[in-house]
Amino acid sequence: MKYLFYFVALLALGVVSQPVFSQVERGGMPRSFGLYTLQKSRYQALEVASPDMFAIAREDAEDANMGKPYRVGVEITVNISMSNSGHWDNIPGGGRIWRMAVSCIGSQAIGLNYSDIRLPEGADIFVYTPDHSQVIGAITAEEIPRPVFSTRPLAGDQLIIEYYEPANVKGIPVIDISGIVYMYRSFHDIESPETKSTASGSCEVNINCEEGENWQRQKQGAVKFLTKIGTSTFFCSGVVINNTLQDFSGLILTAGHCSEGNGKYATADDYAHWIIYFNYERPGCSNTGVPAQLSLVGVEKLATSANLPDVGSDFLLLRSLKSIPAKYNAFYCGWDAGNTNSTYGVCIHHPDGDYKKVSTYSSPLVSATWGSTPGTHWQVKWVQTANGWGVTEGGSSGSPLFDDEGLVIGTLTGGPSSCSNPTGQDMFGKVAYSWTSNGTAAGEQLKPWLDPGNTGILKMPGSYNENLAIADFSANSFVTPVGGTINFQDLSSGKPTKWHWYFQGGKPYESTEQNPSGILFERYGAMNVKLVVSNEYNSDSIVKEKFIDVKAVVSPNPSTGSVNVLPNMNNSNPVTIEVYDALGKMAQRFEYTEPLSATYTINLPYSGNIFVVKIIQGDQVQTHKVVVVH
Repeated sequence: MKYLFYFVALLALGVVSQPVFSQVERGGMPRSFGLYTLQKSRYQALEVASPDMFAIAREDAEDANMGKPYRVGVEITVNISMSNSGHWDNIPGGGRIWRMAVSCIGSQAIGLNYSDIRLPEGADIFVYTPDHSQVIGAITAEEIPRPVFSTRPLAGDQLIIEYYEPANVKGIPVIDISGIVYMYRSFHDIESPETKSTASGSCEVNINCEEGENWQRQKQGAVKFLTKIGTSTFFCSGVVINNTLQDFSGLILTAGHCSEGNGKYATADDYAHWIIYFNYERPGCSNTGVPAQLSLVGVEKLATSANLPDVGSDFLLLRSLKSIPAKYNAFYCGWDAGNTNSTYGVCIHHPDGDYKKVSTYSSPLVSATWGSTPGTHWQVKWVQTANGWGVTEGGSSGSPLFDDEGLVIGTLTGGPSSCSNPTGQDMFGKVAYSWTSNGTAAGEQLKPWLDPGNTGILKMPGSYNENLAIADFSANSFVTPVGGTINFQDLSSGKPTKWHWYFQGGKPYESTEQNPSGILFERYGAMNVKLVVSNEYNSDSIVKEKFIDVKAVVSPNPSTGSVNVLPNMNNSNPVTIEVYDALGKMAQRFEYTEPLSATYTINLPYSGNIFVVKIIQGDQVQTHKVVVVH
């Protein structure tokens, strides 16, 4: 028998050029990236001694012989703070930055654990690799739920933390780093975005294969945990869960043994370091493609069977320290606490911390026993399907077992199934037993939390949090000539009541209208547009980079003979383009009727080097001189 969880310190890898990973963060780039003088300035670098890998190898070998979890990283204690480390630089225009570099030779990746981090309003931090290929941030006070915090490991053996403080900042920052997470194995098996994932067994089935077609809502509730217990962390799986209030309060169900390790239980501070990953999946059936996973830092324990004399149903109910953002599109899965058997369903999980997989059963579940108390678990036998034979592995612990109605009826404790033993039967702690049977206290039951109004409901459907505002927008054109205007359209969902737009290079720069129109762009370049929406439940924002391309009306100029002409998209009149030679004689005439195009390409006459292009739209007339180089 195996308890299905893995020791690991793998938090995530963030790459600038592609949105592979994201804690709750605001995006952007560290200030030092755009300042040449700061790029060349020196700042303190701390080389942390690598751990004793011979001792770690001995411990890992002993754990393997005893059937204990598989560890891949250790935390190295450090004492880094703004008072004893790092270097300050003033930056042009006011404000200053503090930077500190950390390296640990031989690591596959390193991350940071903070014992205390408090940022004043307007300040932020970034963490990045020296080559700037991986960046975490910006992280502000709003993204830090408690002073105990973590930033995920970045690949390689070096990273830099950068704190920005605006001029006239109010408040004193605190950044105390107490631990360096040293990754020494298995990191690259999971974090390779384009190649086949090798972390889990070859028989596993990706959630976006045909086996997962009927479980697309449920998959948006299935999550991956990266937990911390003492100086080690685990892979576990879990599920976002609904309650009878439907208050969408961030309840997440997993296995009780996910909070145990090395003879210890997770402390409140440990829980504050836990990372929850949403949508951690390949986009298709194959093991290729870059996923867009999102994560939260920090949970609190509500109820568990982990500290009871018997295993019981092996459950752990948590609540995220921050609300799950609207853009994560989490599905709050339903549940059945009525002890009803099921003849068909799936488990959605992260074996070995890998991308999301699905395992299928098609025969009635069996009521079974894991410890000494009868009837605490469902026993399940997996079946072969079109794309493999989904089983469970280390890291699958706590994953949800769904019945034929798509409701959660169990959480994985363990079992002998594997790619080499696909017929081995696994055990899931029953939601029905976790309801009230593990103990009498609220901290030992699911019912007080999933049915807080004591309605007596035993079967609850899942749902999305439709109250949340989700920002989105479009425009009547994405290309405009210099001096042109653009109309914007709000496409946000969740019934927002307030809108705040920001238009880079636009006049006006800001707007609080729902659908602002006539935004004037008077300088060349690709301009960003940001929209923040809010209602009584939440706020959400979206930045579309280089969304509006502001170009010359006629370009290129000089030309080799072909030019692009940009009309005014807010002028509904037909477009007439006339071309005159150097003597003022019309050489060409083009007429375009509706629908208007954002760009018209015309070929100028071969003979001649100077032409005047006239664009006519109703009463609006523009003329532009064009030089042709043959």
